[in-house]
Amino acid sequence: MRILYCSQDYCPHDHRFLTALSGSEHQVFWLRLEDSHRMLESRPLPASIKQVQWRADDGMVHWWRYPRLKAQFHSAVDRIQPDLIHAGPIQPVSILPAMIGFHPLVSMSWGFDMLQDAERNLAWKQATKYVLSRSDWLFCDCHTVEEKAIQWGFTPQHVTVFPWGVDLHTFKPSPSPKKKPGELTILSTRSWEPRYGMDVALKGFALAVEQMPDLRLLLLSSGSQADWIHQFVQEHHLEKNVEFRGQIKNDELVAIYHEADVYLSASHIDGSSVALLEALACGTPALVSDIPSNLEWVRDGVDGWVFEDGNAHDLASTLIRIASQPESLPAMAVHARRTAQERADWNKNVSSMLDAYQVIVGGQSR
Repeated sequence: MRILYCSQDYCPHDHRFLTALSGSEHQVFWLRLEDSHRMLESRPLPASIKQVQWRADDGMVHWWRYPRLKAQFHSAVDRIQPDLIHAGPIQPVSILPAMIGFHPLVSMSWGFDMLQDAERNLAWKQATKYVLSRSDWLFCDCHTVEEKAIQWGFTPQHVTVFPWGVDLHTFKPSPSPKKKPGELTILSTRSWEPRYGMDVALKGFALAVEQMPDLRLLLLSSGSQADWIHQFVQEHHLEKNVEFRGQIKNDELVAIYHEADVYLSASHIDGSSVALLEALACGTPALVSDIPSNLEWVRDGVDGWVFEDGNAHDLASTLIRIASQPESLPAMAVHARRTAQERADWNKNVSSMLDAYQVIVGGQSR
C-alpha cells in the first residue's frame, strides 16, 4: 500500500508515527505543510520514508494561501498516487486532501484541533465541519475527542481510538531509589502556553510552598508565556524552589521522569497526553487537572491525583497532601506503571492504526 502521511511540521510525534510506518510493509511518503524553523525534532527521518517536495517556498502557511496550496498539493498527490492519505491536525492539514476530494482520507485529530480550535470562531467551525464531512475515517487518541467528533456528526463506526502511547522498554521505572528523603520534586513538561494552564500550575505551587518550603519544581520547555513565568518566579521569591531546564533532548527525558516524584499537568485542553503516559510508564504518579481526557488515565488516589481545572487553591492543597504523605508514593508508582503497561504500549496501539488502514482501503467507504 502507498501511504501519504501529511503533518503540519516535524515534531517528535511525527517521528514516532513515521518510524512505526517505516517498519511496516507499506511504502510511505511524508508531506510537511510548513517549516516553523524551531527544531521541534532533531532526529532525522527514518531511512525508508520518502519526503515529498511540493512547495516552492518554505516557512509558515496562512489561510489566504490555501487556494494556491490546493493546486500544489493536488499536483503532488497526482505524482505519488497514494492508496490512502493520513493527515492531521484537522483544520490546517487534513483540509488539503479534503479540498481536492481525495478518498480514502484518514483525518487524525491531535486533540487540541477538535477540543479547542474547532470552536475558535465561525471560520474554524466551518473548516472543521468541512474536513469531517469529507473524511472517510478518523483517528483520535482518546474517547473525549471521539465523543466530540460524534457531536459534529461523524459516523461512530468510522472512528478508531488508540492512545499514541510510549515505548515501555525505554520509559520504565528507575532501578535506583528516589531522591533525598523529605524532598518532593514536581515535574512539568508542558509548553508555556495558555491552553496548558501554566499560570494555574505556578500559582498553586507558590501557595503550597508557603506551607511546604522544601517543595521543588522542575520546569521544562518554553513558550509564549516565558516572560510572565520568569517574572512570577521572581516576584514570589521562588528561585530556590523552581529550576528551569529548558528544552531537552528526547534521550534525556527518562532521567528527568526518574528525578521527579510527581508529574504535574494543569492543562485545560488535552487529548491523551504522551508526556503524561511517559510519566506513568516511568512509575512517576501524575497530578492532573480534572478534564475528561486526563480522567481517562488518572484515578484519584490510585495512580495519581486530580484537582479542579483552573483552581490553584485546590492544586495547592493537593500538593500539600502529597508532600505530607510520602509513604503513599511507592504504591502509586506501581499503579502508574501498571496503567501504562495495560493501555499505553505504543507497539500494541500502533497495530490498531495499521489494521484500520486495511479496513479503510478495503472498504473505500466514500
